Amino acid sequence: MIRRIFYILLFFIIGSIIYLNFIGISTSKLNKKIQTEIRDKYPQINLKLNDIKILLNISKLSIDLETDYPIILLEKEKIKLKKISTTYDLKSFLKREFAIKYLFIDSQKNQIKEITKLARSYKDSAQLLIIEKIVKTGEVEISIKLNFDKNGILKDDKYEITADVENLSIDFFNKQKIEKISGNLKYSENKIQITNLESEYKGLELLSKKILISKKNQNYIVEGTIDSKENIIPKSITNIFIKNENIKNIHLSSKNNFNFNLSKKFKISDLKFNSKINLKKAEYEDERNIKKYFPNYDNKITLLDQTININFEKKILIEGFGNLQVGEKLDDVKYNFEINKKDIKFDINLDISEIPFKIDLINFAKNDNEVANLKIIGGKKNNNFFLNKIILKKNNDIIKLNNIYFSKNFQITDFQKINLKYLDIDNKKNDISIVKNKKNSYIIEGNSFNLNKIIDQILFDNTNETKIFDNKERIFDLKLKKNFLDSEHHILNLEGKIKLNGNDVYDMSLKSSFPNKDTVSITVKTKGGQKVTTFYSDQAKPFVKKYKFVKGFEGGKIDFYSVKENKVSKSQLKIFEFSLKELPALTKILTLASLQGIADILSGEGVGFDELEMNFTSKKNLMEIDEIYAIGPAISILMEGYVEKNKIISLRGTLVPATTINKFVGSIPILGDILVGKKTGEGVFGVSFKLKGPPKNIKTTVNPIKTLTPRFITRTLEKIKKTN
Repeated sequence: MIRRIFYILLFFIIGSIIYLNFIGISTSKLNKKIQTEIRDKYPQINLKLNDIKILLNISKLSIDLETDYPIILLEKEKIKLKKISTTYDLKSFLKREFAIKYLFIDSQKNQIKEITKLARSYKDSAQLLIIEKIVKTGEVEISIKLNFDKNGILKDDKYEITADVENLSIDFFNKQKIEKISGNLKYSENKIQITNLESEYKGLELLSKKILISKKNQNYIVEGTIDSKENIIPKSITNIFIKNENIKNIHLSSKNNFNFNLSKKFKISDLKFNSKINLKKAEYEDERNIKKYFPNYDNKITLLDQTININFEKKILIEGFGNLQVGEKLDDVKYNFEINKKDIKFDINLDISEIPFKIDLINFAKNDNEVANLKIIGGKKNNNFFLNKIILKKNNDIIKLNNIYFSKNFQITDFQKINLKYLDIDNKKNDISIVKNKKNSYIIEGNSFNLNKIIDQILFDNTNETKIFDNKERIFDLKLKKNFLDSEHHILNLEGKIKLNGNDVYDMSLKSSFPNKDTVSITVKTKGGQKVTTFYSDQAKPFVKKYKFVKGFEGGKIDFYSVKENKVSKSQLKIFEFSLKELPALTKILTLASLQGIADILSGEGVGFDELEMNFTSKKNLMEIDEIYAIGPAISILMEGYVEKNKIISLRGTLVPATTINKFVGSIPILGDILVGKKTGEGVFGVSFKLKGPPKNIKTTVNPIKTLTPRFITRTLEKIKKTN
């Protein structure tokens, strides 16, 4: 009987052990014990448990406990869980030690801030502190694996937290915000690993396959990838990296790798990154006048379909290539940049086949069927800009500039050499060089050069206040063998010296001659605040014909004298012994005055003049004409008025046929009869006229006159007296 009872009891014990080991039981009797032990070690945590399922692990003399949907109360926060399971050591229990060896927690969705507080209550760390500081909102489902020692202390190398994050919002310490973050996070004592990250930064979608934060000594190493989907970059992001309001409409995608060290005080060091950017479009808008170089420039340059690689390790290296658009035309561009703090080096290579290109000042242009290559190598150091090389090639043409240095205001402070060797628009060969001889001294020499456009700029663009040079004195010595003035005229052996103070020519003496030995010269002398300019040419036609409204100018000599003081110029221009075949405004006056005989002269050999004298004052864009007087065998003219550049022209004057002048001279003793006339109509000497209006819409009014003004009579007598 006893044996039978023993066997029954043994069977019951073994059966119970087997049942507890494989099936287990559910009870709430251990809840209070577990809750008390947790609260004793972590007073701020209150654990509410449902029924606990008990499984006996006979081999380890431990009990595995498991409960579903418990709740952790952390101060005022509530953390909802799916499951808690743990291993309860029986030996420790009997010894009245902390009996929980392992703890596994699977949560429902909770606020990230609540989970962070819970994690810090177990084991505080800089990683958790960083997370708590920067996280503002977000939900997370987590799984936690914890391993405790006999005193209930969490072991450093035996815990792990994984999390699935949704709708996370982070505010960084520089006040930048990243929103709509989702991904997977794995956290252990010395490491945070983030995978499958998706987020939005100022409207820009960002992706990351992996970001790793690991502890090394007292710092943390952060490394990973961040990619951006193809998108238009918001201006708020552009302004962070590019401090230039002219750069707009950036459309790109990118792949980026990075790593850096982060100190406990959140200072970043040893930053390294590399990026591959597919730039679909970026626009640079600028109203600076580069239309003189790119005729179809519409205040915008566009980069299209660019591949850009950026590497940073102490300095930034940028390599890129793609399309450059000016107007409606596209060409290829390649570039390299090296940025080291505030210093920059760059190498830009532009193949120009479709984009129209020209340099008006030297009469250079690329035709539609030609290809040019522009290479620019330079940089910036100590806030000063420099160009080591500018090389422009087209067929056999080459324009080369070496070692040009600029001030902070982009004014030239120095340069070494400029070589120009090309066939220009007028099919003229240009072959000159400008070489630095010694400090602030340069030599300009060459076999041939076309001065056509330079003369045009001097005559018609004198309001250009662009300062090319900084405020230093410079001397240029000229020795040019052949110089073209236009398609028909050239001069030989142009020699002399030009002295500049900054951008101001304060001393100049140049002389040359035409092939027939006719001379041409120009001088500038400055003394006592006055600048005196003289210009003389035995041939006036090459210079006068540049004024397009003057038609059929022939012959003539030109003599110009000007004194400038306090930005006001008083000038006198004289032209001798010339003729005109057509002068549109003059022809109209003659027609309206019904002086048909004189008008006929203009359609034949032209109207000859013995002398034209013009006295005028110039200040900025205003020219006040004190007097224009021209006398000749057929016509004499006296005019005065003013011209405000690009705004208005206002002239008035008197035009008298030569027959009247001759009659007047021959009848001085009976002046009254001449002025009044003995018969009706006899006293009509010519016409008075007015020209007024904007340059493209000048209105002319004409009235016959019967008497000449005293001023006209005086000027005529002066000229006649000089010729006699």
